[in-house]
Amino acid sequence: MTAATTPAGPAARPFRLAMLVPTLLVDVILPIGLFKGLEKLGVSPIWALAAGCAPPVLNNVRVWLTSRRLDPVGILMMASIGSGVAASLISGDIGSRIVTDCLVGSAWGLAFLSSLFFSRPAMFYLIRSLVAADDPARTAIWNDLWRHGLFRSALRSITATWGVVYLGEVLFELGLARVQPADTVLTIAPIVSAAGTLGLILFTRLAMQAMRRRLERDEHLTWPL
Repeated sequence: MTAATTPAGPAARPFRLAMLVPTLLVDVILPIGLFKGLEKLGVSPIWALAAGCAPPVLNNVRVWLTSRRLDPVGILMMASIGSGVAASLISGDIGSRIVTDCLVGSAWGLAFLSSLFFSRPAMFYLIRSLVAADDPARTAIWNDLWRHGLFRSALRSITATWGVVYLGEVLFELGLARVQPADTVLTIAPIVSAAGTLGLILFTRLAMQAMRRRLERDEHLTWPL
């Protein structure tokens, strides 16, 4: 059966690795740079850590004002830093941020994996928010793709991969904390986490492209989005 649908909006720009550079700079490099720079200037580590929230916060405000969307990498970075600051203020120990990071990472990983037991996995909704935004026609087209077995399998596999990688990052951070001081862990762990998230984004893009080619070849589907 051939399904041909006219896209309800403009085609997405081809993916290029260079498109990840602004995200890497604003959500990873600047927060870590602020934290380490302010710490060297004598600012309390807790408040230096809090200052690291500023770049992703401002970037998310900018993205929201211009497109009514949010930057997922920035949100993850803010959640990690913000929860660490709160824990540090309560306990008075910046090392408690490591525990909080692991709790947040575990929550994300378990959320992805547990969504596999529901009718549709988490990545079905997350990717839909990117490809359809608030366009009802594109949302309806995306929802209709669920009837294809290849589409369902790809979304479940992508969701499972995100969950496993997040839990793997938690294990890495816990292992690193056993052999390195807290400030070293707080420098390395965000880099590993951000690299993992960017790698997951690239993996998701490639997996979706492969699924699209298989649908077009095996089920003669004209990709509608």
